Amino acid sequence: MRSRYVVWTPIVREKLKAFRSERFTPFETLDFISQVVLETEDLLKNPVLGKSYKEEAGKYKGISRIVIKKFQFYFKQVDNEVLIIAVLFPGENK
Repeated sequence: MRSRYVVWTPIVREKLKAFRSERFTPFETLDFISQVVLETEDLLKNPVLGKSYKEEAGKYKGISRIVIKKFQFYFKQVDNEVLIIAVLFPGENK
Protein backbone atom coordinates (compact mmCIF):
# COMPACT_ATOMS: atom_id res chain seq x y z
CA MET A 1 0.00 0.00 0.00
CA ARG A 2 1.39 3.37 -1.03
CA SER A 3 1.31 6.25 1.41
CA ARG A 4 -0.35 9.56 0.69
CA TYR A 5 1.44 12.87 0.48
CA VAL A 6 -0.08 15.99 1.97
CA VAL A 7 0.82 19.21 0.18
CA TRP A 8 0.17 22.53 1.88
CA THR A 9 -0.17 25.37 -0.61
CA PRO A 10 1.84 28.53 0.14
CA ILE A 11 -1.37 30.51 0.74
CA VAL A 12 -2.51 28.06 3.42
CA ARG A 13 0.93 27.99 5.08
CA GLU A 14 1.07 31.79 5.27
CA LYS A 15 -2.45 32.03 6.61
CA LEU A 16 -1.70 29.48 9.36
CA LYS A 17 1.45 31.42 10.31
CA ALA A 18 -0.65 34.58 10.65
CA PHE A 19 -3.14 33.01 13.08
CA ARG A 20 -3.23 34.81 16.43
CA SER A 21 -5.22 34.32 19.60
CA GLU A 22 -5.86 36.97 22.23
CA ARG A 23 -6.01 34.33 24.96
CA PHE A 24 -2.61 32.74 24.36
CA THR A 25 1.02 33.77 23.97
CA PRO A 26 2.60 33.60 20.50
CA PHE A 27 4.50 30.47 21.57
CA GLU A 28 1.32 28.75 22.80
CA THR A 29 -0.48 29.73 19.59
CA LEU A 30 2.33 28.31 17.44
CA ASP A 31 2.23 25.08 19.44
CA PHE A 32 -1.53 24.85 18.94
CA ILE A 33 -1.26 25.43 15.17
CA SER A 34 1.46 22.75 14.99
CA GLN A 35 -0.89 20.30 16.70
CA VAL A 36 -3.69 21.15 14.24
CA VAL A 37 -1.34 20.61 11.28
CA LEU A 38 -0.16 17.25 12.64
CA GLU A 39 -3.71 16.04 13.29
CA THR A 40 -4.79 17.14 9.81
CA GLU A 41 -1.92 15.32 8.14
CA ASP A 42 -2.51 12.17 10.18
CA LEU A 43 -6.16 12.11 9.15
CA LEU A 44 -5.53 12.85 5.47
CA LYS A 45 -2.73 10.27 5.20
CA ASN A 46 -5.02 7.55 6.51
CA PRO A 47 -5.67 5.09 3.63
CA VAL A 48 -9.09 4.25 5.08
CA LEU A 49 -10.32 7.75 4.27
CA GLY A 50 -12.65 7.07 1.39
CA LYS A 51 -15.44 9.56 1.10
CA SER A 52 -15.37 13.01 2.57
CA TYR A 53 -17.88 15.81 2.75
CA LYS A 54 -18.02 18.06 -0.31
CA GLU A 55 -19.35 21.59 -0.16
CA GLU A 56 -22.65 21.91 -1.96
CA ALA A 57 -22.69 25.68 -2.40
CA GLY A 58 -20.57 28.78 -2.09
CA LYS A 59 -16.99 29.60 -2.91
CA TYR A 60 -15.72 26.07 -2.27
CA LYS A 61 -18.54 24.19 -4.05
CA GLY A 62 -17.48 20.66 -4.98
CA ILE A 63 -14.31 20.71 -2.86
CA SER A 64 -13.80 18.25 0.01
CA ARG A 65 -13.73 19.58 3.54
CA ILE A 66 -12.65 18.33 6.94
CA VAL A 67 -12.92 20.10 10.29
CA ILE A 68 -10.18 19.77 12.89
CA LYS A 69 -10.49 21.74 16.14
CA LYS A 70 -12.96 24.11 14.44
CA PHE A 71 -10.51 24.85 11.58
CA GLN A 72 -12.03 24.04 8.19
CA PHE A 73 -9.59 22.61 5.66
CA TYR A 74 -10.53 22.37 1.99
CA PHE A 75 -8.61 19.86 -0.09
CA LYS A 76 -8.47 17.94 -3.35
CA GLN A 77 -7.18 14.41 -3.66
CA VAL A 78 -5.45 13.23 -6.83
CA ASP A 79 -4.11 9.67 -6.67
CA ASN A 80 -1.80 9.61 -3.62
CA GLU A 81 -1.52 13.37 -3.24
CA VAL A 82 -3.76 15.49 -1.04
CA LEU A 83 -3.56 19.18 -1.86
CA ILE A 84 -4.81 21.51 0.88
CA ILE A 85 -6.05 24.57 -0.95
CA ALA A 86 -7.76 26.66 1.74
CA VAL A 87 -8.29 27.01 5.48
CA LEU A 88 -10.91 28.90 7.44
CA PHE A 89 -10.24 29.81 11.05
CA PRO A 90 -12.86 29.25 13.77
CA GLY A 91 -15.57 31.87 13.37
CA GLU A 92 -14.38 32.96 9.93
CA ASN A 93 -17.12 33.16 7.28
CA LYS A 94 -16.88 31.50 3.90
